[in-house]
Amino acid sequence: MTTPSLPPVYRPIVLGGREDPFAHAQKAAAAGAADGTLVWSRRPDRFDCAVILAPDAPLGSSLRVSYVALLGLGDALGTLAPPVTAVTFGWPDRLEVNGATAGGVRLAAAEADDSGDAVPAWMVVGATVAISNESEDEEPGRDLARTTLRDEGCGEIEAAALLESFGRHFLAWVNRWQEDGFGPVREAWLNRAAARGQPVEFDLAGESLSGTFAGLDEAGGLLLVEAARTRTVPLTPALSAASWSL
Repeated sequence: MTTPSLPPVYRPIVLGGREDPFAHAQKAAAAGAADGTLVWSRRPDRFDCAVILAPDAPLGSSLRVSYVALLGLGDALGTLAPPVTAVTFGWPDRLEVNGATAGGVRLAAAEADDSGDAVPAWMVVGATVAISNESEDEEPGRDLARTTLRDEGCGEIEAAALLESFGRHFLAWVNRWQEDGFGPVREAWLNRAAARGQPVEFDLAGESLSGTFAGLDEAGGLLLVEAARTRTVPLTPALSAASWSL
């Protein structure tokens, strides 16, 4: 496995074995690790990384970086996967390849006061993609809702190459967000939203929600239309736990 070449803004930390970069990055951030610290796991079956960020806005606004991370991940795969590969997003945090979940993003932040106006001291965004099954004996397609890059004809993609591409594309989208606001991020994300304009059902904080996925509001909330009424599903509770698992 090659060593990735990353933009100088990143400070890479490489883990071995089955160490979790997301958990490692949170501990490092709490201990004072710098903005741009990037932790990744050198394992052949899974792309797993986490980036420490220094937010400049309250948590509710900063959580929109989940869309930025998914765009970076989608563009990274788009440059490495065969052209026929469909890379789409599921709200709020899932990465889908040819219609099945292949990974997603996770967010964690330093605790702040209850005012809602405090800026977190740090935030960690994690990105994960299943490259192959851990067990070579596991039958491809056994779980139709889950997939790997190998199962979808992208088995030549290595974690280091995906990290290198993600590092560039994520940075480009962060810069776009900072310079042009959330509008371009929202539009690009919606262009890859698998369920846009379609009926959706999901559970959020113990509540069953259903309706037509109509879009995103400026705060990143899901616009859900049901019985000619539009309601907003806030992003904050939706990202309290990952909606995907590998």
